[in-house]
Amino acid sequence: QTLSAVCLKAADPAACVGQVEARLAQSQPAQKCALVRVLGAVGGKKALEAVRAAVSDSNAEIHAAAIRALGNWSSVDAADDLLGLAKTADSPSDKMICLRGYLRLAGQGDVPLDKRLAMCRQAAPLAQKDDEKKLLLAALGTIASVEALDAIAPYLDDAATKEEAATSTVDIADKLLKEKDSAKVAPKLVEPLTKAAQATANAD
Repeated sequence: QTLSAVCLKAADPAACVGQVEARLAQSQPAQKCALVRVLGAVGGKKALEAVRAAVSDSNAEIHAAAIRALGNWSSVDAADDLLGLAKTADSPSDKMICLRGYLRLAGQGDVPLDKRLAMCRQAAPLAQKDDEKKLLLAALGTIASVEALDAIAPYLDDAATKEEAATSTVDIADKLLKEKDSAKVAPKLVEPLTKAAQATANAD
């Protein structure tokens, strides 16, 4: 924790990453796990490359630490790694960590809307369990676009996800109706909002 704090306060965090990375090869598994967590906290391209390599480590603890570091990555440059691992993970827990991290990045406001929507569409086939579908719906609910409403619509017919789908529908509609061209988009909201109202048991 202290090392992470020092690196984050440094004038050149990338230089710290180089020093941390140099220690990885000569460290025991427990120390290597700690260093991987530091790399995850600092972030950046070089740190991502080191954590990506640690994912393939034969030691289960180091692999797990690297997966968790990727799952908590703060910038969208880890998105492709997370999606790839979510697709190929042997462990259900690894898949969930990676899918959750990927969809969290898809919900970040600093990522362009079209990219966020594309990320959600890529993740949709992986969201098979109810918890995974709810993560997807939460990410879609942050995307203020009619296309996101179209992606949510099928989940209004699913008893396990209809409440989350209805909430995301209302959230998106609320955002769209506050935009300057709301008069143009309003007619497109009637059908999804009507369907959401019919699906939900939530009086609000």
